[in-house]
Amino acid sequence: MKNIGLQLKKIRDEKGFPQKVVAQHLGLHRTNYSKIENNLQKLTPEQIVLFCEFCEVSADFLLGVRVNNKVVYSKQDIEEINEKMEYIKALLND
Repeated sequence: MKNIGLQLKKIRDEKGFPQKVVAQHLGLHRTNYSKIENNLQKLTPEQIVLFCEFCEVSADFLLGVRVNNKVVYSKQDIEEINEKMEYIKALLND
């Protein structure tokens, strides 16, 4: 994924973690983690695993991997889609 930093930030924000907490879990200073989110520094494979375990996301999702052209969605994305579908169904039944 070309813009992994943006995905890291999106996931971190969705989970409600400050940069400092994630940085500590990865064994980094906050400033170095900030560089990763801004695509100025790269994660090691070990840090990718730690991030995924800590934020409870798959590496496929983090890296934007598509299997047979299928997009991988987070649990939160699926819940939001389902809520919107229920809302639309309710509007159609009125």
